[in-house]
Order: sequence, then C-alpha cells, then structure tokens
Amino acid sequence: MSGHLGQVLQFHLRLYQLLGFHGIALPGDKSPGRMRRRLRAWALFLLVSLSALVLWCLTSNDDFLYRGDMFGYANDALKYVFAELAVVAIYVDTLTSQRHVANFWWLHAKLTQRVGAVSLRSELRQYRRYLICLYGMMMFELLLHLGLWQIQPLTHHMALFWMTYEPLVCLTYMRNVQFVLHMELLREQLAHLEREMVLLAQYSKFACETGRSFPGFEAFLRRSLLQKQRIYSDVYDMFRCFQGAFNFSILAVMLTINIRIAVDCYFMYYTIYNSIANIDYYLILPALLEIPAFIYASQSCMVIVPRIAHQLHSIVTDSGCCSFPDLSQQIQNFSLQLLHQPVRIDCLGLTIMDCSLLTRIACSVGTYMIYTIQFIPKFKAPYM
Repeated sequence: MSGHLGQVLQFHLRLYQLLGFHGIALPGDKSPGRMRRRLRAWALFLLVSLSALVLWCLTSNDDFLYRGDMFGYANDALKYVFAELAVVAIYVDTLTSQRHVANFWWLHAKLTQRVGAVSLRSELRQYRRYLICLYGMMMFELLLHLGLWQIQPLTHHMALFWMTYEPLVCLTYMRNVQFVLHMELLREQLAHLEREMVLLAQYSKFACETGRSFPGFEAFLRRSLLQKQRIYSDVYDMFRCFQGAFNFSILAVMLTINIRIAVDCYFMYYTIYNSIANIDYYLILPALLEIPAFIYASQSCMVIVPRIAHQLHSIVTDSGCCSFPDLSQQIQNFSLQLLHQPVRIDCLGLTIMDCSLLTRIACSVGTYMIYTIQFIPKFKAPYM
C-alpha cells in the first residue's frame, strides 16, 4: 500500500490485519513482501483453527448443540454450519484477493489528495458513518449480552454454545463493517465527483445565460469533463477491485446473517409455543441491523451515479449567444461511459444490494414462519 492513510484508517486496517481480513502491508511497514507472507500464514491459521472449532462443536458429545429436542438441535447445527461457510469464504477471499485489495488502496491514494496534515477530529467526522456502524452495533451487542445474562440463567449448554458461536458472530460482523468501510470510501469519491459536476454545470449555465464566457471557454469545459471522466474511470476501477476482493464473502456473510435471523425467529416462536424458559433469541437484535447497515452503505454509493449523470446533462451546450457542438459530443461520450460502467454492488451478479433486498428478506422470513407455525405441532412428543 502507498500513500498516507490517516490515523483512523491506519488503526482500523491494522485491526483487520489482526483478524486476518486484510492481507497486505500498511504504509510504514518494513519489508512489505515479508509482511504479506506473514498475513497470509496468519489468515490460513485462523481458517484452520476456526474450522476445527466448528467441527468439534458439531461432533462433540458435550452440550454445544441443544439436546432438548431435534428442532433446537437442528437450529443450533444450522447456525454453526453457515457460520463456517462465512468463515471459509472470508479467509479464502483474504488469501486469494491480495492483488485486488492492493489495487483498491493504490487507486484510493491516487484519488485522495491531502494538503498538509489532517486533524483527528476531521478524520472522525469524515468516517463518522463507518464509526457509528462499527462501535454502535458493538456496544449494542455487548449491552444485550450483559443484560440477558443478568435475567436468563446461564446453563451449561448456553455457556458452551455462546462461548464458541459468539466469536464466529463477531467475525462476520467485523467483515460486514469492513465492507461498509470500503463502500464509504467509494461513496466519498463519487460524492466529490458529483460536487465538481455541479460546479461545472453552474459555470456553463452562468456563461451561456449572461454571455460572459471567455475565449477558450469550450476548451476549458472539455478539459474539465475529460478530467472528470478519468476520475470516474479510476473510481469504477476501485469498485471493480472491491467486487473482486469481497465477492464471495459478501454473499456468504449476508447469507449467514439472514439464516441466523430466520432460525432465531423460528426458534423464538417454538420456545414461546412450548413454554420453554429461554430468551436468548433477543440476541438477534444486532443482526437485524447488520444487513440494513450494509444495504444503506451500498444504496448510498449506487444512487450517486444517476445524480452525476443528471448534473452532466445539466451542462448547457447551446444558447442564444454560444454553441458548443464538440462539448455536446463529449457529454454524450461521458454519458455512455456512465451507462456501460455502472457502480452496481451485487453478490456475484445474483442480486443487487439495494433496499428492495430488505423486502425480499422480510417476505422470505415471514413465509417460512408460516410454515414453521404449521409444522410446530409435529415436533411435540407424540410425533418425535
């Protein structure tokens, strides 16, 4: 990695290195090649260790899985299986996508122009969305655990299950906010480009309405547009690197969170129906915020491109006092670039990560809840 990251990014990328999520060296690290090899070995070690932990939990005779009935047993096993799927996808992406990650941060350093030192307060304000998402949900999860175990008696099964499953939950959560960080960096670059396009549209409108343009004004506009096209091309390359670095793990993490929500919703109804003294399903509340946090960051990033196109076509190329046919042609060229290089965040092309995904998730959980309610009586003793 090259360039100056700032204190906030430096700290959090170092944290992701410790978790095995960031497989390249940071600016200032000595021997980047050696650091990269160490990070790959560390990610591989974490992958093997966590996979062995999940396998032990699934095959052990101890009470890692709920033994009261087959329904609870299957639910706990399903959580472990999909958590393992997420862990494998996360660390395989880390091990195989170092080139994409390095290119992403190289482009970020190229596009980010810092004049002098930036204060910590400015950095905190700049990354406030990411920081609120990270530390807000972390505190929410911690408070829920502290409150729950004051009310709910901690049985042997619950202690074993949550001591082994909660680290997997934390890893998927940290990977999710890592996605949010990268999308926030993309959004910043697109928002900066949009602001520059607004100024360009205002310049052209003022010049054509007042007739106060200067010689070479069309050439100035065309040079400015060409510069904006190059900036958008770099931002699009950043987006492609983001997709290449996190494609599989985005799908696996979203699927794992969705499965956890669905399973805990079913089990919540099941425990209420059978009057089981167990309220640990309240721990799904932070998970209910994780997918909306990702989708909000994704949607905030994607909606800027149509706004850039709107500002592009707001540039005045013809009026009573001036006409710029070459500028009009360049605007059409830039418009085609925006059309053929859209910033569209998806999971391997399967589904676009926008607000409509929340509706589909809610409908799927609701549909299977209906099936669960219909089949709950079959899990009672006479049917087992």
